[in-house]
Amino acid sequence: MERDTPQVPGSAADDSLVRLSGIEKSYPEEDSGLVPILTDLTVDFKRGTLTALVGRSGSGKTTLLNLIAGLDRPDRGRIWIDGTDATALDDEASTRFRRQHIGFVFQFFNLVPSLTVLENVRFPLALNRADDAQGLARAMDLLDRVGLGRRAMAFPDRLSGGERQRAAIARALVHRPMLVCADEPTGNLDHKTARDIMALMTAMVREEGTTLIMVTHSLEFAAQADRVLFLEDGRLVEDAR
Repeated sequence: MERDTPQVPGSAADDSLVRLSGIEKSYPEEDSGLVPILTDLTVDFKRGTLTALVGRSGSGKTTLLNLIAGLDRPDRGRIWIDGTDATALDDEASTRFRRQHIGFVFQFFNLVPSLTVLENVRFPLALNRADDAQGLARAMDLLDRVGLGRRAMAFPDRLSGGERQRAAIARALVHRPMLVCADEPTGNLDHKTARDIMALMTAMVREEGTTLIMVTHSLEFAAQADRVLFLEDGRLVEDAR
């Protein structure tokens, strides 16, 4: 059952869309017991901004992104999204909240191979019972905007890596999420294609007015964000630039 979720700063009266307070997360490791990944982490993410999470491999960037997206739960602390205490939601309510309000862009695209490009983009609409004529028009409009209007009926295995990620960006935005979480969205692409995809994704989320939190190893791409946060020893350090 969904527990009461009091509204807190981070709702419409505040410019913070995502707020983390006292987040801690550890994982068991053989012969080492519990290994801390995130330690007493507190941070806000403002509405309509692009934030890059940077850090060495294994520093906990993806863990942090998964906690924000509700794909995992913290050991301690609370996460509010648009004023809703996401850590107080049960599994069913968390899944429903994620489907309605969060979009995802993954390193390896995560397109369903048996579905066409258009069907992949429409998939979040189907999950939200919004795959109607208006939803179809929205999906086609996004495919046109990412340059894939003519590939709508193609299957993912007929697309290049850059085209697959373009489709994934359209899928992430189709249900008008308030938040997009991107996990190394350019990590599986050559540098030129990665530059193109990064430019497209940042332009699209700004046009849509969406908040983006992106994990990346690339300082070049991180520099395109409004804010850069380095994850070091379980804590976030803000780039002073």
